[in-house]
Amino acid sequence: MLTVLLPPTLPSAASAEPKKTAKASKGEDSAASEPGRDSASTHPPVNPMAELKKSDAALKKLFQRRAPSWSPEADAKRTEMRKIVSGFLDFDELARRSLGKHWDHLTDKQRTEFVATLRDLIERSYIKQIHGSPDYQLDFDKETVEGNTADVTATLHSVVRGKKVDVAIEYKLLAKGSHWLVYDVITDDQSMLENYRAEFNKIINKESFDALLKRMKKKLEEKE
Repeated sequence: MLTVLLPPTLPSAASAEPKKTAKASKGEDSAASEPGRDSASTHPPVNPMAELKKSDAALKKLFQRRAPSWSPEADAKRTEMRKIVSGFLDFDELARRSLGKHWDHLTDKQRTEFVATLRDLIERSYIKQIHGSPDYQLDFDKETVEGNTADVTATLHSVVRGKKVDVAIEYKLLAKGSHWLVYDVITDDQSMLENYRAEFNKIINKESFDALLKRMKKKLEEKE
């Protein structure tokens, strides 16, 4: 069963008690070990923390707009959420790195389909996790910029199942065009990207890429 695709900034209830996850070997994916391989030659003028703060502020403002789940206003809210999430998450980079060595064997059509499906799953999961939990505080701690790559650390203060939870978060970003985009989020030492890669690799090796894509699409068809 496809178990990944947790939201990129807000944890699930299980995040309060993090479990060990399989780490991908360093030699498994040369693309994943070359941050910024496809990025621009110079980083954008805006610092990465400022961009993340701007996205977080936009989401918090959006959360304050209350609307019945069945209303047109709710649909518009979800659409805007997807737009904001897409504005700071690099789905192309995440897709390529999550498939590792398998990416090179895909056709352009398969790559396009995979990126689109992964995008839909992540966006839906993100919205599902945070739609009913607007009361959170994301405190950004510091940023480290090195060429076209950056790390931004933060602490998420939230309430999960009635319990206060503090989660350490590390965003990994690449400079692309005029923006910094997130390609991995580490929560309590667990990498979203590595979790994806480990599970995707397992399914592809055991079955096939088509089987993975089929599972992902089936999950999209499930009721939210």
